[in-house]
Amino acid sequence: MHNDQQTGPLQGLKVMITRPEHQAGELERHIADAGGIPYIYPLLSIQPAAELQTLAPILNHLDHYQLAIFISPNAVTFGMELIHAHGGLPLTMRTATVGQGSARLFREVSGEQVDYCPVTDFSSEGLLALPALQQVRGQRILIFRGQSGRGKLADSLRERGADVHYMPVYQRQPAKCDAGQLRDAIRQKKIDIISLTSPDALNHLFSLVEAERLTAMPFIVINARLARCLQERGVTGEMIVSPQASDAGILETLQQWRNQ
Repeated sequence: MHNDQQTGPLQGLKVMITRPEHQAGELERHIADAGGIPYIYPLLSIQPAAELQTLAPILNHLDHYQLAIFISPNAVTFGMELIHAHGGLPLTMRTATVGQGSARLFREVSGEQVDYCPVTDFSSEGLLALPALQQVRGQRILIFRGQSGRGKLADSLRERGADVHYMPVYQRQPAKCDAGQLRDAIRQKKIDIISLTSPDALNHLFSLVEAERLTAMPFIVINARLARCLQERGVTGEMIVSPQASDAGILETLQQWRNQ
């Protein structure tokens, strides 16, 4: 935790960041620069998926597929590493991401722009609403993702006549956590608001901390689905939904909430 409070729109606001450790740094800097006090507590670690070798037959024949969809920045990182190891993306293959952060990362690692990305609704539903994905009958599509996730995207594309294959390239694992330290921080009011960016992180949080300690806690989440999950857990505190999952988007939403 940063102890040196600064002036700024988040002055003194104590924000718990639960992103995996390697992805928490930018949001930590944003919050500190705005005068807030970031509390880094990674709830998940991201690792390569087990049995990646089973994906080799598809990776060796990417030219048989028309579209590659990357669900998250982790899907871009691990997916493109595998793709580069198998000769790179075919020139004829189109690409899509669910969010702008994934699109930016794709550009960084590939040097190319993604072909399709939602402009506002950064979700499977937002991607499915794009005109380019309405007529996909007969197309072969790859979805790069973690070893678990929602089936909405694949199911909808199959209903539209596409041949869809999952490419599970990474796995989320509960991070090794000091549950006592976290419970103490919440009890001693060292945390004003908790940032959550995935259902797995939410579930791990509730496995570490008694639900009654969390029900009145404010949360900032990156989509309405996470807010619903919190409500199902009995949370009655404020739930702020950031329109964007990016660090900059979360920061802006925090500032707007603080200024209310």
